[in-house]
Amino acid sequence: MASIHIKGLKRSIAVLFAIFFFNHQASAIVISDSSRISLITCSPGQELYSCFGHSAIRVTDFRQGFDYVFNYGTFDFLQPGFYTDFVKGHMIYMLGVDRFDDFYMQYNREQRSIYEQEIDLSVEERSKVFDFLVNNAKEENCRYRYDFLFDNCSTRIRDVFQKNVNGISFDYSSFTEKKSFRDLINDYSESAPWSQFGMGLLIGLPVDRQASPAQMCFLPDYLSRAFGHATINGKPLCGKTVTLLDMPKPTADLAFYERLTPTIVFGLILILFLLIGYVEMRQQKHYYWIDYPLFFIVGVMGTLFFTIGNFTEHTTTQWDLNLLWALPTHLIMVFILPFAKHKKWVLNYFLFSAIIAAIMVVGWKLMPQKFLFANILIAAIMAFRSYSIYWAPKLSKAK
Repeated sequence: MASIHIKGLKRSIAVLFAIFFFNHQASAIVISDSSRISLITCSPGQELYSCFGHSAIRVTDFRQGFDYVFNYGTFDFLQPGFYTDFVKGHMIYMLGVDRFDDFYMQYNREQRSIYEQEIDLSVEERSKVFDFLVNNAKEENCRYRYDFLFDNCSTRIRDVFQKNVNGISFDYSSFTEKKSFRDLINDYSESAPWSQFGMGLLIGLPVDRQASPAQMCFLPDYLSRAFGHATINGKPLCGKTVTLLDMPKPTADLAFYERLTPTIVFGLILILFLLIGYVEMRQQKHYYWIDYPLFFIVGVMGTLFFTIGNFTEHTTTQWDLNLLWALPTHLIMVFILPFAKHKKWVLNYFLFSAIIAAIMVVGWKLMPQKFLFANILIAAIMAFRSYSIYWAPKLSKAK
């Protein structure tokens, strides 16, 4: 979750810097009464990894000569087994540390705004938070098990202050929205419809439950709101939000192919299959060669959904009702179909496939899982072609 603004080799260099600095220098620093600690919130970016925004902690002490950003949203592509662990849901993120100037330049290049809320703490409280961050940034402490919804770069920041500062109270009364986790995710991914579609295929029922106000703080904007309404010993925790970098929202000047959203693409595919079905009826012949690649691809997708939902540690992919149209068994049946087109049990299988996909199309608004309309179009395609296979022997007899 949130923006990962350092990647690859640059990320590794930053980690090495943090390890060296905090193992050899920072532990000896006592921050002065001129120090400041603030919450940094960055606007969403254009890439999938950045479309939810980003949160970080800034610690500044010009008397001591440093200005650093502590960032819980970093990972190292070069760590052993990174991609395997990512697929399994065992994602390891780190507390990274950057010079604020480098952090600012990165977001300036990405044309993303930066906002700051100074946190009103005593010198002793600032020192305690800083010492905690320094210790947390050490090599033996900097890694943690990442969870997209419940333990990410935003929720960790709230935890830092709740653990180290007494008297902080978060007032969520301004959080009047009644939204599920899926609603919140969709709100922030609207500008990337294919990424939104991909996430919608993989995340299941757990994401459709309503998020509590405190849980909404997995998103940086909501964390910023929470800090803005928080108090410490009855006084406001933060001052006014200051804009450090103001970037205009990018204008939507899209190329033709970028305007082809999932709804448009799968709508056109559905129309194409309906036209093919009309030709089949006219010619009283079923084109099985169309079904073989279709059911193979959907079978692979269903196997992927089922595997990720049941055999990984991802908490958001369980009970994915997209399996109503993406049956993993399609991957087996597509190899049986050429040799058993008229077998009763094979025809009944495709009738069953048609029925459950049709149920999804007809009743999608009543289902506990929320679907994008593109998903329903795919379900309609699968219902139509499944029933076509069931009906194919009757079609040939009508010649």
